[in-house]
Amino acid sequence: MTDEKSDQDALRGDGKIPVIAIEADNLAEAAHKAILACHDQGVRVETPKHRAGGSLGYDADMIIRVNNPEAEPKVYFPGMHDASLGVMQYILEMTHGIHNHWKKTPEEPHFWGYTYNERFVDQLPFVFQRIRADWEEKKEREGAGRITGRDYQFTIWRAGEDIILEQDDPPCFQRGHFRFTRNSDGDIVLTYITDWRSRDLLKAWNQNNIGQIAVQKLVAAKVSDMLGVPVKLGAYIDRSSSLHLYGTYVDRDGLETQIENMKSTPYENKSMGLDEYFAVPDNDTAESLKRLIAAQSDAEANGHGKQQPREKLIELGYDLETFPYPEEWDTWPSSWDTEPDISRLARVV
Repeated sequence: MTDEKSDQDALRGDGKIPVIAIEADNLAEAAHKAILACHDQGVRVETPKHRAGGSLGYDADMIIRVNNPEAEPKVYFPGMHDASLGVMQYILEMTHGIHNHWKKTPEEPHFWGYTYNERFVDQLPFVFQRIRADWEEKKEREGAGRITGRDYQFTIWRAGEDIILEQDDPPCFQRGHFRFTRNSDGDIVLTYITDWRSRDLLKAWNQNNIGQIAVQKLVAAKVSDMLGVPVKLGAYIDRSSSLHLYGTYVDRDGLETQIENMKSTPYENKSMGLDEYFAVPDNDTAESLKRLIAAQSDAEANGHGKQQPREKLIELGYDLETFPYPEEWDTWPSSWDTEPDISRLARVV
């Protein structure tokens, strides 16, 4: 046994995956705490992208509760990979399925094997139907509406597509669960719980949950409108069976130095509000980014290719100051208002 292998094996401890719980006021604080906890308490293991001779990664089963998901700051720099345009695209992919058509085909095999939105969008009308039915039943029976059911959920995994070897990148996101309770003032409060089989803590977790909190906010608005009562945002709870830091980040990106810097720096000094982040580097706003994305989609539909940059769109004649984007991008998608259609539900085979 080489000394290098002996040193690596000594890091493995008992080889048991730890369970770590984190609580934070906002998303940026949660990212900061989670990265440090995974590094300090996670099991050392070859992560999926491990290469022979490389450092072992860090891995843990983690549950993270964000007490105030709308609170700023939401962006934590050690945990953010995409620039502002990519973050807004991701939000709209999650909430409105703007890129559900980017599925791989024999002609374009490099495309995605799935999108999260196309996996759950047809389930949501059934979830809302159940919420309304529970409300109306309790109102008739008890004299007041109540939605404390435990079955307002959707799932992502499709065994017939995801467990087979041909699916080389199965979904990380597995389940979304909406829980409604009342606070001491009698207000209805929505807590949103998501379950994930695996995620990259350093480069994906923060952006994933910016998108999920956008879903939570729209569901609260939709249910409030549907029932005619206010619905407040409660906690966002994120569960991951494998939240990890790749060994590659140790060897290539100086992770250990980053960790030491994080430990000596308040998280606020490495954080930014989402609107502030949208303004970098082109002084964009949420609205201007939506106009840009709408123009990209129009250019794609007209045969100019995907993801055209701002300069190319202007060259093609798009006025990015005024180009319209769908009104529903400012609220929940119209698909949430459709009648449940059992023929559109995914079949597990």
